[in-house]
Amino acid sequence: MKKILIVLLAALLVLAAVACKANEQPKAAEEQPTAEAETLANEPLAGGCTPAENFGELTEERLAVFRKGMETLLGVDYEPLAYLGSQVVAGTNHVFLVKGTAVVPTRPVSYALAYLYEDLQGNVKLLNIADLPIVPQEDGTLALHEEGLMGGWAYVEDPAFTDEDEAKLEAALQNQVGASYAIVAYVGEQVVAGLNRCLLVQVTPVVPDARPHYALAYVYTDLEGNSSLTQVIDLDIGALCTYGA
Repeated sequence: MKKILIVLLAALLVLAAVACKANEQPKAAEEQPTAEAETLANEPLAGGCTPAENFGELTEERLAVFRKGMETLLGVDYEPLAYLGSQVVAGTNHVFLVKGTAVVPTRPVSYALAYLYEDLQGNVKLLNIADLPIVPQEDGTLALHEEGLMGGWAYVEDPAFTDEDEAKLEAALQNQVGASYAIVAYVGEQVVAGLNRCLLVQVTPVVPDARPHYALAYVYTDLEGNSSLTQVIDLDIGALCTYGA
């Protein structure tokens, strides 16, 4: 009988130890996240570009990055017009608004977004150059303009905006509330019974801690000089980038 009691006691102790170990395993798994989960948590969001302050000021530092990334490009001369934004990755992605002039004199100018990657050692690589879509569609999206269409949209020769352009935009926005608009560049136009202007603008909602974003504002001016805002289409500068230029 004594031997039987000892065997039973030993068996109970083994079962208790196994049960305790089984209860501890899920807790250990919860407290120690996998390496894959930690990596995914640190991935940057696609298109997560932060708009630049000061409306894209071209500092010497930013211009140096641009020159490094574009030095081997042939066939088209790209002039930086504005620094639009950046994205912090393992290094930095930079986005510039550029004016393109082809080596062939007969080809018209174009406007595009140039994407450059600067690594942690200061090396710069061109990721992509995407033409800026300026033709508004009925569904609120944007398309690239087509050359040669009568009355169609076209890029303007000079992207500089004048006091008159600012006045026309201000007049068109007089009944708009909730956001402020600042012109970055005058990029396109359409001659109709009057003139449609396409302005690249930075939009800042009038709320605390608002984050600005970019949009294309379309201002129509009739033959009497009256202006109205026909459309404002948001522009996701990050979404236009495709890698491997």
